[in-house]
Amino acid sequence: MRILYGLFFVAVFILTSDPSTEANAYLDPSTGSMVLQLLLGGVAGAVVVVKLYWEKVKNFFTREKQP
Repeated sequence: MRILYGLFFVAVFILTSDPSTEANAYLDPSTGSMVLQLLLGGVAGAVVVVKLYWEKVKNFFTREKQP
């Protein structure tokens, strides 16, 4: 079943990515600030995840060996 889903997504990607059409797209001046906000939000989220799980990770690697 997973192979069928994979083939479906590949077919949709191929059918929707037609390189012969023109894009006529442009970037707003605010696009740069939106990208910067996305990157800063990702960094902040990663810091929070590390802070939440730091003790578990540290305990995993510093576990004392049992005799």
